Amino acid sequence: MNSLPRITVGLKAAAERCSNSAAVITAPTLSMRSAKPIPMRRLHIQSQQHINKGHVPSCTILPHPRRAPISQPLTHQPPHNRTLSTTPHPLRQFTTSPPTPPSIHPHSSSSTSLPLPEQFRSLMRLITHSVVVCTSSSSGPIPRAMTMSSFTSLSLLPTPIISFNIATPSRTFDALSSSRLFNIHILTDDPSGARIADWLARGNAAGLEVFEQLQSECGCSYETETEGEAPILKGPGVLYALRCELLQEPMGGLVKVRGHYIVLGEVKEIVEVNGGGKEDKFGLMYADRKYRELGGCIIPGEGVEEGKDGEE
Repeated sequence: MNSLPRITVGLKAAAERCSNSAAVITAPTLSMRSAKPIPMRRLHIQSQQHINKGHVPSCTILPHPRRAPISQPLTHQPPHNRTLSTTPHPLRQFTTSPPTPPSIHPHSSSSTSLPLPEQFRSLMRLITHSVVVCTSSSSGPIPRAMTMSSFTSLSLLPTPIISFNIATPSRTFDALSSSRLFNIHILTDDPSGARIADWLARGNAAGLEVFEQLQSECGCSYETETEGEAPILKGPGVLYALRCELLQEPMGGLVKVRGHYIVLGEVKEIVEVNGGGKEDKFGLMYADRKYRELGGCIIPGEGVEEGKDGEE
């Protein structure tokens, strides 16, 4: 995909595919062969409401105020303190709120005295991350699932390769490393998707009841075609499911880095969940310890013809 000597980077296409940004920045196509200077283009923010009139640009998906808050999902304990949770996961209802500024910066007065790892954590809160659910199953009767925010793509050809990280110990990691099969679920950027992500944010330590209660608690069901197969979630909060298999190389698709494993998987099939009908939805995101939906776009200003700047 990155062949030499000719490398062409399509920033516009890459921005449109990116799921880790709360705004899309469009720019001209650049080529290493071009010697022409690229004119500066003025950018402005365009509302996303023409895509989905129900969205508030850059809005936050919050737990319903009547529900007592619980510890934030998508954060991991240090490896030396990490234990498998056995605490039941209470259901939280979600609603949307207007955008809010970041709660902390790495060099703000409240964080400069913190050690470097905590300052870095504050920095990462400023970056949006995709939120997906991974499911897998081993030889036992209980399927496994976890919510994660490290999902990304590595390559497209000859087959798509994806990657994510798992802190260990983890029951979901044990299942996928044993079966070598797993599914990645792309969630909707609305309260339905946030509810599923939050429900599975602590895995399913309580056993099969977490899956059995998906329908009543989240309006979501699950199914498997054969025994031992990774379950596919279906419901109003799920856009697509990716059927994946661990790579054989390198290292069997599992690369250990301190207390985490980098998981490398090959996408075998893309399953459209619920028969489509969600063309106006983007994937769920997470930033500053809150679920997010996609907001406005940053586009070239008026008077600049799209795709003309920088062409050979």
